[in-house]
Order: sequence, then C-alpha cells, then structure tokens
Amino acid sequence: MPEFDELFRALDTDRANVVWKWKLLEELKQAGLRADDPRVERALAVDVGTPFEAGQPEWLDREQFAGVMQEPVVGRALQGQLAMPADEFSAFTSGVARIYDELQDERSGAVAQYIPTLRNADPERFGIAVCTGDGQVFQVGDAEAGFSVQSTSKPFSYAMALEQFGAGEVHRWVGQEQSGGTFNDPRLSLDAAGRPQNPMINAGAIATLALVEPDQDVSERFAKVEQTWTRMMGAAPGFDHRTFLAERDTGHGNRGLANLMAAQEMLNVDPKDRDAPQKAAEFYFAVCSLEVDAKRLAAAGATLANGGASPYTGEQVFSPQTTARALAVMGHSGMYNDSGQFAAQVGLPAKSGVSGNVLMVVPDRRLAVVTFSPRLDAAGNSVRGVEVCKRLSAEFNLHPYAELGPARHAFAGVTRAGAGSPGHHNVAAPATSSVTRAGGLQL
Repeated sequence: MPEFDELFRALDTDRANVVWKWKLLEELKQAGLRADDPRVERALAVDVGTPFEAGQPEWLDREQFAGVMQEPVVGRALQGQLAMPADEFSAFTSGVARIYDELQDERSGAVAQYIPTLRNADPERFGIAVCTGDGQVFQVGDAEAGFSVQSTSKPFSYAMALEQFGAGEVHRWVGQEQSGGTFNDPRLSLDAAGRPQNPMINAGAIATLALVEPDQDVSERFAKVEQTWTRMMGAAPGFDHRTFLAERDTGHGNRGLANLMAAQEMLNVDPKDRDAPQKAAEFYFAVCSLEVDAKRLAAAGATLANGGASPYTGEQVFSPQTTARALAVMGHSGMYNDSGQFAAQVGLPAKSGVSGNVLMVVPDRRLAVVTFSPRLDAAGNSVRGVEVCKRLSAEFNLHPYAELGPARHAFAGVTRAGAGSPGHHNVAAPATSSVTRAGGLQL
C-alpha cells in the first residue's frame, strides 16, 4: 500500500512511527472537514490502546491509522481529492469571511411584515454557510440561527414530485415558464388552463406538493417531506409551529389559488372532498414552516450541487435528472420577481425565502452557499444575501457566461492579473500548512 505508507510518513512529523490525532484533525480542518463531521467522528472512534494521562495528546499507530483510512472521505481529503482542494477551499472561504465583514453595516431593506414571526425577526441576524458535495463546511456569523425555510422549500418539493411521478406527469400539473409577476400574483400565477406557471411560485409549489404521496394521509405525507430533508442535510429539520399557525390564519390568497386550480381540475386532489384545496394549501404552509439554519440548508443545497447525492452519506436522494430540472427552474424563477436581474448579474441557480434566507448553488464547483439576513428588498429577497451572491460570483468568476473564450480561467481563488472587470478583486490564497500543497499531502 504505497499510498498509505506515504500518507502515514507525511503525517508522522516527529518520525515516531505514530500520527498525532490533533495533527490529523488539523489537516482535515484545512481540507474543510470539521471534527464534528459524523464521518470524521466515526473514523476516529478507534481504540487508541493504552489509556493516556489527562491532558496528554492521543496518537494513532500504523494499524489504527489504517482503521481511520477505512473512511473514504479521510483518504480523499488528505490527497486533495475532495470537491474543492484545500487551497481553493481556504481561498474561497476567506473571501466569504471578508464579504461577511464588509456587509456588517448594510442595513437597507426591511423584515417581512405579513405574519408576526417574520415581522418580529431580529433584523441584525446575519450568517453565511458553505457546504460542498463532499461535506466540506465553512460558516460565519449566525449560521446556526434557526429560521423557517419558506419558499426555499420549493425546489426540493418539486424534486420530490419529480422523483415520484417523473417530469411528464408533473408538468401536466405545473408549467416550466416564468410567470411574469410576483410569486403570489393571482392574475399571472396560472395559465389559461388553470395550470401554475412554474414550481417556484406559490401556486406551483401547492401543485407539486399535491403530488407528494397523494394517496397517504397528511401525517405520512409530511413525514415523507421531513425524511427527505433529513436525508439531504444529515440532520432533521425542526418545525416552526407559530409560523405555521400564522400562515394558516392569513393565507387566504394561497387558499384562493388552490381553489382556482381545483375548479379547473388542475390540482391533484380528491374532487369529492370540498375541503381538499384548503388542505393542499395548509400542507404547503406546513412545508414552508420547516425550521432549518444556514448550515443545514447549505447541505441540502450541496445535495443539488452533487447531482442529488447527500454530501454526508453519499446517498442518492434525487436522480441527476431531477436535480438538473430543479436547478434549471431555480435559474430562471428562483429569486421572485428579480429572477431575471439575478440571472444576469450572478448567473447561478438560487432560491430565496421571505424569512431572509438565500440558497445559491454552484454546480461546476459542487458547492452551495446559504445566507441568512432578514432584511428584504422590494422583491422579497434578502438584501445582504443577494449582495453576497453578486460579490462571490464576480470575485471568483463563478458566472457561467463571464469571460467566455480564451480569457475565461479556472477557479483558483485569485482573479486573473489585469482582469480589470468591475467588481473583481484579488483574493490572496492563505498559506497552506507545512505538509500540504495543492490541497493534498506532499507525497
């Protein structure tokens, strides 16, 4: 096992024929894997032999290190084979941290007003989380502050419907085009046949959720949604009961849309149940009231960036075809009535929610970025969240149509010398550790 021997020697800096646990954890941290990552915890849960005195560091001998290496993500991290090599991940997350600091004084916009739980949100909250398809994680600020997911649930609800029924059947009930109006516009949400224009507006989300386990009772259907979110995030979502009750009591417009769809037989509900449209709307309110945080939502986004595979387990939650469709509709309709402008400026699939969250997916880097900041602009998007996306896209050349041709360069965490494009700034890559180069151990 020459690779194993070389990795062991590279980490055995004291030449004592052991690897210190702290040294291994430091290398994994630089690669973006946290010590509380369940895969890392599982890998290091090996018998370390003779008990150590309190306060003494622990080490791994060759046999124990071989046991640790049975966890594939550890070996790939040490060899720079994760979604982002350590130097790129460090440069990118340093840029995220700097942008977070630069936006501390940005206080334009206002919190959503239509229900008390959103109206009473702390407007100063601000957090950013990054997660790659391999579970590399970075977070800053209020990245573990809970919030109701709101409309950012929509691409995932759409994906669940696609997985169950396929695109042909799903798009018999919901379209794929921009509505040309706001997410809840009763005039523009439905086409002439009563079909919602796309899955990212309220009517479309009600329609797609009506296709999730439609033959089960509502408790089983909601359990299916919760289980899917848990599979993506590696942790269960919470539930914001107050938000659900407030949305149920004030969601007359959404109930109206459900009734309009049902009246034209464009809602997959029991036509003999006169309360079915209201139940469909309430199921939508419940899904919007799932409670997550930026860190967990970033893992859900990384599932889409990873072709439908969960970043922590590798489980195929959605097919690559399903994720492609979800990302495509996010790309043209995910940012409310500013979706076109966002697509022009950022160029990446994204979805926002009125609780102040924004999820942006970078498919070609297999990563997702989530921001949480409750102050919204006129379209209902987080002011800080949109600005984070714009700056990251510009500074790291993430826009898929930027600098096409010979001028376009691969992501390296540092903009090309002399690029001179507006909004581009040089981002120096932090120094790597003494034993790493290009994201992996020197072998």
